[in-house]
Amino acid sequence: MPGRLRQAPRATEAEAEEGPYNVPGLEFNEPLTWRAGKAIPVAELFSRLQALSNELRSKEEEVIDVKDIAKLAQDLVNPNLLGHKDKGIRAWTVCCVVDVLMVCAPNAPYRPQQLKDIFTVIVGTILPALGDPSNAYNAQHTYILQQLVEAQSIVLISDVPDSEQLLSTLFTVCFDIVSGSGKNTSGTELAKLVEFQIQQLLTYVVEEATLPQDVTDIIISQFVRVDPRSTQEPSHKKKSSEPKDKTQSTLLLKDYPPAYNLAKGICAACSEKMSASISQYYSSIITNASVALADEDGKSKPSKRPLSPDSDGENDDSESLHDLRKAHRLVRELWRAAPDMLTNVIPQLEIELAADSIFLRQLAVETIGDMVAGIGLAGLPDLPALDPAQHPLPTIEQRDETPLSINPLLKPAAPKPFMHVHSSTYQAFLGRRIDKAVAVRVAWSNAASRILLTKAGDIGMNADEQKELLSSLTRMLKDIDEKVRLAALQSLRPFSYTSVVDVLGSDGGLSQNESLLSTIAERVLDKKLPVREQAMLLLGSMWGVASRDLANGNDQVRSVLAQAPSKLLSAIYAKDPHTAPIVDRVLYECLLPLSFPPTKGKNVVTESQRASDNSNESTDPDAIRVQRTLTLVRDLDERAKPVFFGMQKRQADMSKAITAFLKACEEYNGGISDDSEETKRLEEQLTRFIDSLARQQPDAVKASNDLWKFAKAHDRRNYQLIRFAMGPEHDYRTMTKAIKELSKRIRESGAGSSSLLDTLTAILYQCSLIVYNRSHIPAIMEYARSPDMSYADAAQEILREISAKVPEVMKTHIQVLCQELEEAAPSQKSSEGVSAVDALKACAVFSKRFPDNVPKSRKFELAMMQFVQFSSSPKAAKHATSIILNTSDKKELRAKEIVTKAVKRYGSDAANRLAQLAAIAQVCLLSPQEASVEEDSILQIVFVNILHKNKSPSSEQDQAAWSDDIDEETAAKQLALKILVNRCRSGNRESRESFDMLATPVIEVLMKLVHNNGEITPTEDTPATQRNHLRLDAARFLLKLCRHQPICEEFVTPQRFMSIAHILINPPYAVRRGLIHQLKKYLSQNKLNVRWMTVFFLLAFEPTTDLKQNTLAWLKSRSTHYARLQKQARSTDKKTQTPNVMEMIFARLLSMLVHHPDYPTKDTPEFDGDLLDFAKYIVFYLQACATEENLSLIFHIAQRVKQAQDALSDDEDVQERLYVLSDLAQATIRNYADLMPAHAKGINLLQTWPGKAHLPSALFKPINGHAKAQEIAAKNYLPEDVALGLEQLVRKMVRNAKHREGAPKPKSSTAVENKKRKSSMSIDLDDDEADETRKSVKKSKSRRTSTLPIRKTPQAKKRKSEMLSVEQPSRKSARTSRGKSVNYVESDEDEEEEDDAENVVKYKPAPMMKKTPKKATPELDEDEQDHDRDVDEDEAFSEAASDEVGSPTPRGKQGTTTHKEDTEAAVEEEDQEAATDVVETDEESQDTEMTNGDEQAEKENSPEKADEDEDMDDDQNGEEEPEETTEQETTPLKENANRRTTRRKGLSTTTAKTVPKSKSKGAVASKGRAGGPIAASSKKAKVKPPVTQKKKAPTPEPAPTRRATRRTKT
Repeated sequence: MPGRLRQAPRATEAEAEEGPYNVPGLEFNEPLTWRAGKAIPVAELFSRLQALSNELRSKEEEVIDVKDIAKLAQDLVNPNLLGHKDKGIRAWTVCCVVDVLMVCAPNAPYRPQQLKDIFTVIVGTILPALGDPSNAYNAQHTYILQQLVEAQSIVLISDVPDSEQLLSTLFTVCFDIVSGSGKNTSGTELAKLVEFQIQQLLTYVVEEATLPQDVTDIIISQFVRVDPRSTQEPSHKKKSSEPKDKTQSTLLLKDYPPAYNLAKGICAACSEKMSASISQYYSSIITNASVALADEDGKSKPSKRPLSPDSDGENDDSESLHDLRKAHRLVRELWRAAPDMLTNVIPQLEIELAADSIFLRQLAVETIGDMVAGIGLAGLPDLPALDPAQHPLPTIEQRDETPLSINPLLKPAAPKPFMHVHSSTYQAFLGRRIDKAVAVRVAWSNAASRILLTKAGDIGMNADEQKELLSSLTRMLKDIDEKVRLAALQSLRPFSYTSVVDVLGSDGGLSQNESLLSTIAERVLDKKLPVREQAMLLLGSMWGVASRDLANGNDQVRSVLAQAPSKLLSAIYAKDPHTAPIVDRVLYECLLPLSFPPTKGKNVVTESQRASDNSNESTDPDAIRVQRTLTLVRDLDERAKPVFFGMQKRQADMSKAITAFLKACEEYNGGISDDSEETKRLEEQLTRFIDSLARQQPDAVKASNDLWKFAKAHDRRNYQLIRFAMGPEHDYRTMTKAIKELSKRIRESGAGSSSLLDTLTAILYQCSLIVYNRSHIPAIMEYARSPDMSYADAAQEILREISAKVPEVMKTHIQVLCQELEEAAPSQKSSEGVSAVDALKACAVFSKRFPDNVPKSRKFELAMMQFVQFSSSPKAAKHATSIILNTSDKKELRAKEIVTKAVKRYGSDAANRLAQLAAIAQVCLLSPQEASVEEDSILQIVFVNILHKNKSPSSEQDQAAWSDDIDEETAAKQLALKILVNRCRSGNRESRESFDMLATPVIEVLMKLVHNNGEITPTEDTPATQRNHLRLDAARFLLKLCRHQPICEEFVTPQRFMSIAHILINPPYAVRRGLIHQLKKYLSQNKLNVRWMTVFFLLAFEPTTDLKQNTLAWLKSRSTHYARLQKQARSTDKKTQTPNVMEMIFARLLSMLVHHPDYPTKDTPEFDGDLLDFAKYIVFYLQACATEENLSLIFHIAQRVKQAQDALSDDEDVQERLYVLSDLAQATIRNYADLMPAHAKGINLLQTWPGKAHLPSALFKPINGHAKAQEIAAKNYLPEDVALGLEQLVRKMVRNAKHREGAPKPKSSTAVENKKRKSSMSIDLDDDEADETRKSVKKSKSRRTSTLPIRKTPQAKKRKSEMLSVEQPSRKSARTSRGKSVNYVESDEDEEEEDDAENVVKYKPAPMMKKTPKKATPELDEDEQDHDRDVDEDEAFSEAASDEVGSPTPRGKQGTTTHKEDTEAAVEEEDQEAATDVVETDEESQDTEMTNGDEQAEKENSPEKADEDEDMDDDQNGEEEPEETTEQETTPLKENANRRTTRRKGLSTTTAKTVPKSKSKGAVASKGRAGGPIAASSKKAKVKPPVTQKKKAPTPEPAPTRRATRRTKT
């Protein structure tokens, strides 16, 4: 019922009595008004109005004069009619009114006040009734709306006085009607025609009327209806006390609401007028918010809370900020609905991008980004994350064109290409990627990702636009702030698989440097843990989903994502203890998920996936998992592959430690016991186990607490579940079900369960047999038998690893393997299969561990004999021989048969002569008594037929000659040497005399090869390539003998030891690399005497950067390992003295340098410079071993050397060399100490060492006479000029090493290098710097000595005059270092933090229980154990096996009982009491072995690859390097004979220009000596007069060290 209308003028009696209206053309003449008290009955009035309306409708096309119809029109607006209480009367009255307006158009017969009454009734009564289609008068209401639209009578509302409120009510009512919030009680939907007419009605009003701001607000607010937050946000005008219903947030609209479409239609039809209104609306909001922004940003008052455009404004103090957020959200939707209206708004957004307020810039960036991406108020749908465990996996070949969402509200849709329509604004938006505010850059990263995800609102981008966004997003991934990098990574998670390949991988993927995905791979090594974790999970998920296409060989996908596992696994080499658990998680949740393939269908399979799941793909879950595993292994690079296999080996080893821990938990019984002493003992035992396991985790305290909680809970079911997970006898399903049940039980255990679950999950990943599971063996063997498949090599490699590391899992499958070998046995007419060698090796390893499980049938034994006799592969013959001798009940008979037939077949010139030699070698090892039957024939073959004969003689003298392809003659000589070595290894150790008779000639043969550079034939015509191979093999065999027969250490005298060590200063590179690899492996296993550590320090001038840096990192790890052992020994037993291994090596190093073939000759112009070169050996040692704790001991050892004399030579010149080097070492240590951080704090690092340091008696002897000793001690043998140049050399080497560890930069052009020399990174001085330092010494007219070397105090700031070089120093080569490009993200840490850090972070793999030492016998020698480790002994984790099985300290017996040289410095062997020691040892040992993975990068072309399964199998698996690398490496080595002469001639005129002259008289700057920073900083130093030198005797050349073929000076 409308409100009471104003009283119209009362009709006169005359007018009332006239009756008819006399309207021309109208027959209606009945009165419609009445006098007071004589009202017309409702029924009568109803019929009159109806009749009038019907008649007026028939006159619509006729025009009636306003004067003729004026009286009728006035009666129709009578308050009695418009305000009648009957709805029907009002409806028919308004029908008549609109008809009158129709026929009188364009002139209305009403005054403005009457129009106001009419529209008040229409807006207040008629239009709201349209919302109820079931109304009895709905037809009249609809007719009124239709007439208002057709006649456009609604525009008369603008003539109404004070129409603002009426207009506001009109728009409110219309939108309410359309939205269904009107008076509709029946549930009937509003007719589409009515909606259309309402839109037309409002459109006419907007076009003709001047809209008040409230109307603009009403129209714009309709777009908020699609905002899911609109139902949750309280009104900004008053606070809502009702709590929010969070469950309603999921009830999203499925289509645009009608009110939204109505507003959209109005805006589209009246874009120009609405554009002005919206611009005014937006400007007013910006103006109102400016004050609030000024306050929040601290211009008027300090901000109490950071602003966020994503907040709902509920808690904001300023209402205008809420309106500002709402306005920016509305702009997103307006761009989708009516982009033409924003013509004036978008420039304002561009201005916001340059605003001072961070909040406003962030808001503008988010808004423009969503506009470009076509994202409205509803946002993006909840896109599913990449699921690596779904099955079947998607494939790029059958792209799923399903849009991001079928919901039009959530589907990104840009009406126009924003990049082109508003190019200036878009360019300003792109410029915000370098905004100084972190929040703005974070917003930009999210916006750019959304644009790429939606393909610019489903419009698409050209190649340049997409490339620009990708490069910008790549820059965000390298941002200096971790929040930006993390946000950029998180913004990439919604990308689907096809988007990852097509969009993110469009710039090259992982195969292209500086691409987006390769930058993500760089974030795997980010210094911030959240960034690193997010990058790993993202990259792992991408590869997991793409694994199907990778398996199928899709080239596009391979170029984009094939390298992802290598990047992830290589993160183990990072410098953070938290990395390893993340790698475990990524491996078993993304790359190889435990739940893949799912047993129960949880994933939605699209039609394209279902169609692609054809019948030719395997349906066996185990086969599917194996295929995925093989795909991963196949694509791993040589740096990541050791990590992967090391992780699997760690699982097998860790299970033994966990088994002991569970046993201790059961004995502890939750701490409940009647015997208090027993409880205390068990608690101490459990404490050791828990502490050892906790140290393997990143947070040791948290892990220890969690494990104690687990032990005290004493849940036996949990113990059993862990055993199910790690037992080799359990299949994959049992293992996964056990892990799931254990996780569920822990999760439901109560408070603190999440922390315990995290700890146990990390441990389960480390000890469960996931990849090496017995369920996978059949599928792996099936793939290994299929050489045509791309997985054959990977399957054979995994099979070898399983047989070597976890042969227990093959127990149930060994019968099948043996049957395959029976079928593949060769004969005289046929050869064995390609995969037979790997199968034989697996069976041989298994037969050694479990001989009773191998079938002993006649058929199988005959098949093995056929492999021995007819196989063309030496490896096959060797493994077959091992199987026979390990399993046969008639071992002696079979051994005689094998060796007899082999000798006979070799003499008959059989085609497989190499195989016969391999069989003989294996019999000599495993059954030496039977091999002695043919001893004369064997030695005849070895020496006469093979070693002393060359079938292809050559006079070539190229020292650097090398070939990765070994010819038959070289292989035969290698096998001949192996026969000799195996005879020695199997010799009787109890009888020293008999062993000496057997070992002496073998050692002499091997040393002859070393001395003669591989030459052994009397004619000396062995080809150069073969000589280098034989020299390396001889050195390796010597190491093998020392490893297996410690007594052989006595045969390697100091002179022989130095001859072997000098291999590292001679070409070719492959020989040096192979020897280093062998030494690392044996020393990591504690199988060699520690004196062999000395050899590594000859790499100070190694021209190959990778080999040098990897060795340096390995040495640092070993130093840390030994230091930790010492600390543990001191904490457990103060009486136990653990020797200082790495420190005592320094004395041996000085002795080796005394006899170095390149030691300079006195009285030559180059003496001072060359002697300064020797300081680099000392600095290299200090970088690897020196710490603040042991530097005083090293200095003490350098002083002790001067208190002794050389025991290897009585030559006085040699003795003087020793004293010169002692003084050089002391001066170098002093300068090095001045550069250590502790020195800057005022700590004296060179305090007197309180203990005693005994020198090796085989290298040093006491000085004869006390007076002579005093004379030597008082004299300073170091030339003054060397002392002056020493400080500069040490400072530069240390600083360059810091820079290399901190943030290396890519090598630039020569011009840039000279300008940015301070930012270049190098571990040592380059040749130019070395010569520059040398020149400063050489320019002195006479060499002077001083009593003390000059020491300098480090300055507070770095001198700008000091210049670094990007080139590597090379004593024998001019090769430059290969710079590694690293972005500035890694440089956000202080350089001083990493001064003494290792190059390779300590990855802490799980420990393994100690094995009970077995009695050594010739038959059960460790040859097969070596042969089992042929691949992964040099991998990242594998070398820890020796620390786990053997002693936690270096092998002491070799130094104390078998070699008198180590009488004083040998390492004592500690007793092993419990598995706890193994865990602790494993922690340090495996930390050190990670560096060996770097060497694997050159494995395939290495000499180790040639014979990887031989008895030296474990020795011959090195690194791979392209062929050209060797050539590049060896070429400069050949030219180094004239190194010093040519280098100095080229730099003789530059020193004075580059180094400023010193004003110090003591520095003798006036005579032209180069001073530089050294001389400048020594102005106050007092230099004593030179001391008269003794007369110099010529230096004799040691016979074994100065050979014509060695690199010498010309």
